[in-house]
Amino acid sequence: MDLFIAQSEGGSGGAVVALLCFGLGAIFLFFSGVFVVGQQHAFIIQRFGKFSRVARAGLNFKWPFLDMVAGKLSLQIRELDIPGQFKTSDNTFVTMILRVQYSVIPERASDAFYKLQSPEQQISAFVLNVVRGEVAKMQLRDVFEHQDTIGTAVNEQLSLSMAEFGFLIRNALVNEVRPAEEVVTAMNRVVASENEKTAAKNQGEAQKLRTVLHAEAEAEAKRLQGEGIAAQREAIVKGLSMSVDSLRSAMPTADPQTLMNLVLINQYFDAMRDISQGDKAKVIFIPSGAGATKEISDQLFQSFVVAAETANVPTTSAPSKRKTADDSSTPPPVH
Repeated sequence: MDLFIAQSEGGSGGAVVALLCFGLGAIFLFFSGVFVVGQQHAFIIQRFGKFSRVARAGLNFKWPFLDMVAGKLSLQIRELDIPGQFKTSDNTFVTMILRVQYSVIPERASDAFYKLQSPEQQISAFVLNVVRGEVAKMQLRDVFEHQDTIGTAVNEQLSLSMAEFGFLIRNALVNEVRPAEEVVTAMNRVVASENEKTAAKNQGEAQKLRTVLHAEAEAEAKRLQGEGIAAQREAIVKGLSMSVDSLRSAMPTADPQTLMNLVLINQYFDAMRDISQGDKAKVIFIPSGAGATKEISDQLFQSFVVAAETANVPTTSAPSKRKTADDSSTPPPVH
């Protein structure tokens, strides 16, 4: 009886241990099949070495000992800098750095994981091939001016090529263009010489313009000065004519020549008076003899006659009764 009870107690204890072991195993299997995928990530699940499914962000479950995580993919946008040396159509080598922004297409994560062993190297090869063809069509100056054209060509062709492998090309930019040092020096010399030629041409044009404007201004000043002198002479002759007419009305029996001499002498002495009104002015009359008045009047008369002829204004005066030596001479006979 005691032996049976001992055996019963031993059997129940073994069952409890077995049940406990089973429970611990089930818990271990459960937690070994549960896993968490982070945001913007994807896990590749295989079953017996064959692709099964793509596990997305959140809590996921896989069959223990049947399924396994073959790899992890990031769905975030990544950047890849690709340097390269290219030859332009004018036989100049230029170093360029291109920046490609790409990401994995979530729906084609399996293609991105299985089809390409090294996506970065494959993208670099595609980019270099496209850029090499585009740069070969351009001269060095065009490469600097049309960087966006190169980036667009890379983006279009690379997007079509990499979509097959599950990658989305979001942008392709030409980040840097750097020619050889000797090429940069030569280009700087060319630009400097062009700037010097332009500056010299502008200076010549400015000097030419200044000369023309100065000549035009001088010509205009002389024209205006001539018009002023002519107008002044015309006014003087008209004034003298009016003075002679007034004296003729007051002295009808006087000789016209005598009236003209009187007006001229009056004008002469008025001018002398104006000159002598200065603080330090000194007036000396030369000649100052008895016949000086007649000589001065004759000289003034001849001057105003010349002024009247210049202004094309007829003078109001009678011809002198005296004849000069030239007038008295007889003309030569005509043969």
